[in-house]
Formats: sequence, C-alpha cells, structure tokens
Amino acid sequence: MSDIRDFIIDKPESLKAHHKVTAVSMSVIFWFVTFYLWQPLISLIAWLMGFNLFHYHMITLEGFKGFYELLLYYVLIIFVLGFLFLLWAKVNQWRFRGKDKRKVSPPVSQADVANYFKVPAQSYQQWLSEKKITLLVQQDSNRDIRVESI
Repeated sequence: MSDIRDFIIDKPESLKAHHKVTAVSMSVIFWFVTFYLWQPLISLIAWLMGFNLFHYHMITLEGFKGFYELLLYYVLIIFVLGFLFLLWAKVNQWRFRGKDKRKVSPPVSQADVANYFKVPAQSYQQWLSEKKITLLVQQDSNRDIRVESI
C-alpha cells in the first residue's frame, strides 16, 4: 500500500512542468472549441436582430446563389470529416482489441480513508449511513474536517 501522504491532491507543486503545460493547453483549446460551437446560435441571434440586412443581402442582391455554390463544399467536408472520424475509430478498435492498458487503482479501505482525514473509524462509519451531512474543511489546517449531521 502506498503512503497516504503521497496523494497528488496534497502536493500540486509535485506535478511536472509538462503536465501543467499540457493541462492548461488542453483547457484553452477546449474553451476555444466551446466558443466556436456556440457560433451558430450567436449568428442566429444576430441574424434575427438584423433580418432587414439579411433580406437585402440574400434576397435583393441574390446572395443565396453564393450560398448554394458553397453548400456542396460544406456537405462534402462534413462527410469527409465523418468518414475520417469513423476510420480513426475503427483503426483504434482494431489496434487495441483485446488489450486493456488501463490500470485499476488499488482498493482503499474505510479505515484508510478515516485515517487520512484524521477521524475515528466509528465516526466515519456513522457518516456513511447518514443521508445528508455537512463537511466543514478548514483551509489552513492539514486535512482537519468537522462534520455536522443534518
């Protein structure tokens, strides 16, 4: 059994620099993707607010013809991306079939959890049977918790 003091949640400074950079980079990338995915809704709201401008450019100036020309390319790109994603999934399914590289964490006993949070095992057992409890965690103390049953 590993030492409970080695939990990474207690030592974020022990993360390697490349892990920190990777985590921040992935977070930034996914925020940009999220904003990009909201773009159609933002465009729809903007379109509803400026319907006259849309009508002028698309109907009066016949901008819809340009849209129809691009529509085939849009559909083609969607199908190509869908095909590539399916191909990628099938290649990974073929590469990793029958191989489970995930490692199962060792089970943690209730006594270990109670010991980690510095509470008596009997109190911990009682807390598990409660439907609702309030945990009061002191930030300046080291894993010192107080529980109020509701």
